[in-house]
Amino acid sequence: MSIFFNKRSKIKDNRDDKIVKKKSKRSNRTWHQTGFKIESSAYYKRGLSVDRYPEGYPRISAYIDSDYDTALFRRFGTLHARSLLYKQVELTELEAQLDELDKEDAGQLDKEGEGNTGAGNNKWRLGHSISLAGGKENEKRRDLMKKIDEKMEEYDKLVLREAALRKLSRPSKRVYRNFMDFMYTEHPFSDSDERFVYHEQDFVSLGEYEGDWLDELMHRLVNNWVLRTIFVTEDEQAKTRDPYVRYYSADRLNILIKVMIAVTSTALLLIPIYIFLSCTVSTKLMAAITLIFALLLATAVSILTSANRQEVFAVTAAYCAVLVVFIGNIQQTATLHS
Repeated sequence: MSIFFNKRSKIKDNRDDKIVKKKSKRSNRTWHQTGFKIESSAYYKRGLSVDRYPEGYPRISAYIDSDYDTALFRRFGTLHARSLLYKQVELTELEAQLDELDKEDAGQLDKEGEGNTGAGNNKWRLGHSISLAGGKENEKRRDLMKKIDEKMEEYDKLVLREAALRKLSRPSKRVYRNFMDFMYTEHPFSDSDERFVYHEQDFVSLGEYEGDWLDELMHRLVNNWVLRTIFVTEDEQAKTRDPYVRYYSADRLNILIKVMIAVTSTALLLIPIYIFLSCTVSTKLMAAITLIFALLLATAVSILTSANRQEVFAVTAAYCAVLVVFIGNIQQTATLHS
């Protein structure tokens, strides 16, 4: 993972195409973090250090490749939609031409396209393959279907490609901001080449990372000097000599996050059990305590993890089942003693 010293004044308006460029001094040092999984120390020994590449496209390419969170690219969603619309219209026109040809051969239309109640002399073509007699007997329909097949293939490829792009996750504001800060501060390209950076809503991330609230919070807190001494290692920092960039271990951070989740989940289970065992409470109060802690657990799972709705429901149901069984055992024990 990398931490980036912001070397410019903060830009308040970072909407698409609304950023006003203004270079600033490196004295304004605000920490920003991104994250990625370190491969191994051998990664650096192969010479894949960002600094060894010349400035411009070579160095920025190395920087993007060095970090999962920096693997951001534009989806060009508007252009994809425009291309799909054009191809959609072309296919619709070809479809109309095929329908008209079918009606003409069926005798429903005359050559001028008007209604014709007489039987069509070419109705037999509708029941034969377009390849009959090498296509000579159905040449017009064969040529039209060839055009449709070509356009359909282009259209299908573009639809599937767009569907695949839409499945990619959008970067969080932290990830995009960090990427933009680096591009803005280093200014590796000409103004015209750099325009792609200022389209925040169009970027997708190629890296896979947990985008939940807890992960984002830990990434922001890792700039603390105490945590920095824990998570920044010599091997990771060997990727760059830039004093404004820090790389920290995703593995260590993930371990810390997992420990925090484990402690939270264990506490949410044991606290109500402790209350039931140490205090004399009525059945109604036990039910109320169970409801409160079930809500707390569902909220914690939703916020602290990337669990989907079904998983949150399953965890909450299992949690309630455990407490209900425990309450039942307490009641049964109390009945036997009385």
